[in-house]
Amino acid sequence: MIARPYFTKKPVDIPWLKNRGYLHITPQLDIISDRHKIIGKVTNKTFISSYAFFPLIHSVIKERRFKKIPEISRRAHSYRTLDGIIKRNDKVRPLHYASHFDSLIYGYYADILQQLYEKVLEEDEELSRCIIAYRKIRSEQQNGNKSTIHFAGEVFNTIRERAIDSCVVLMFDIKSYFSSIDHDLLKKSWTELVCETRLPPDHYNVFKATTQFSYILLDDLRLKGSINGRRRGFDERRLSQIRNQNGIFSFFDSAKEFRHKIKSKELRIHRFPFRNKHNVPIGIPQGLPISATLANLYLLDFDKKIKQKVVAESAGFYRRYSDDIIVICKPGQVAEIEKFVMDAINERKVQISVEKTDRYMFRYMPNNDGSRHVVSIKMEETKSSFNYPLSYLGFEFYGDKILVKSANLSRFYRRMIFSVKRKVRRARSKMENDPNMPFILYRSQLKRLYSNVSLKKTKIHRHKKFLTKTELGSHKIKVKKSDKSLRSNYIAYIKKASHLLNEPRLIKQVSGHQRVLNQAIQKQSRIENRN
Repeated sequence: MIARPYFTKKPVDIPWLKNRGYLHITPQLDIISDRHKIIGKVTNKTFISSYAFFPLIHSVIKERRFKKIPEISRRAHSYRTLDGIIKRNDKVRPLHYASHFDSLIYGYYADILQQLYEKVLEEDEELSRCIIAYRKIRSEQQNGNKSTIHFAGEVFNTIRERAIDSCVVLMFDIKSYFSSIDHDLLKKSWTELVCETRLPPDHYNVFKATTQFSYILLDDLRLKGSINGRRRGFDERRLSQIRNQNGIFSFFDSAKEFRHKIKSKELRIHRFPFRNKHNVPIGIPQGLPISATLANLYLLDFDKKIKQKVVAESAGFYRRYSDDIIVICKPGQVAEIEKFVMDAINERKVQISVEKTDRYMFRYMPNNDGSRHVVSIKMEETKSSFNYPLSYLGFEFYGDKILVKSANLSRFYRRMIFSVKRKVRRARSKMENDPNMPFILYRSQLKRLYSNVSLKKTKIHRHKKFLTKTELGSHKIKVKKSDKSLRSNYIAYIKKASHLLNEPRLIKQVSGHQRVLNQAIQKQSRIENRN
């Protein structure tokens, strides 16, 4: 008997066979002990063809943005309307994530489609270079795959080369891309990729689950009410009871309990959150293991057309990173290429955000010493702004220098300060629950997350400290030594970017991170001492 390929591999060699740590409707899986059973079900076409997927869980990620507000004619994080209502300028990103077993199914079919997708790109090397998101692209200079640093550096170097004769950079952004995908066009692209006249039953069932999905709200699983304006957490007592009684990690002790909650209307199932102007369901959820693959597949025909027009016919440059499109061309080609991109994207029934469509000109300008440097000029309808940076993949390109995007840097410091506050709250909570518990902030953990890390290290020697009770009821600190794989942080990422982009200014931007961290720790510790 010939062994099936997935049964001959270790779990670490199977990209879709992953443990997931979040709580969901159904229990968390043990992919080690139940590996053969899970693989047998997921790879069984007959089983998948009739499988009933569980509802997704919906949550949102909010990111504070500092941008121009038309009502007040300036940039701000929040503002007050004429009615006196305070509005926050947040970017809201909806996420829908599947149960643990359903995620494995989505991951398995994503792996199948991704392999077929890569075979299509292998037939056209230039097309393969144009599509850079959600793919593993090997780095020629270094071991491993390319990252956003490599992609940004490639664009910036191309601009420098073409700026000798002046070049124009066109930046496009697809409006609400994932939630605008047309189901009929997606189905057609999916069917063509698997080389069939119609989707096989198992693929069709996965397609239906992806496009006709239902979901429940994560907030509906929380305790009712709020504390100091904040949403309450989950019922930890009930979750602990489920773990102790049944040994499972889940919001419900069984599918029967979940169905009872729905039937009794304690929970509500929602459907089709995205609809077009004709009230027809559109879009796919962000957060599924298959979503990124489908997002690339949906624009495959678009990518082919743009590559042919921009690269083959106009000798230009084209890259697409998910819903971000960048084109580099000659000044005389701008109007023609811009119209072509707009028409091609409309054929896919998605739209370009007009307010996010930017045009930049780059050219060499003389210095006082006789040398030359590249200058960035943002072209707008009524004016042109010199030395206005092109923002791409987390970096700002001025022509003669590269900096970290200011919004990303602000987000890093906000998260740093928030982590310190959270550590303080946890330490205070432990003291309140146990009077004998000393106030310990675990500064070393914070410094590992937000301090400098050597890029040459692959292992880090850790002395993990934790409190244990003595026989007399007091506490003492125990130390456990361990060697663990080094996990990179933002500072290490900036160091790597500085090296790959040959830009020392990036390091200078984060040179004060240690001072900010120490100040945050000292400030929060003083607040705690006063309390």
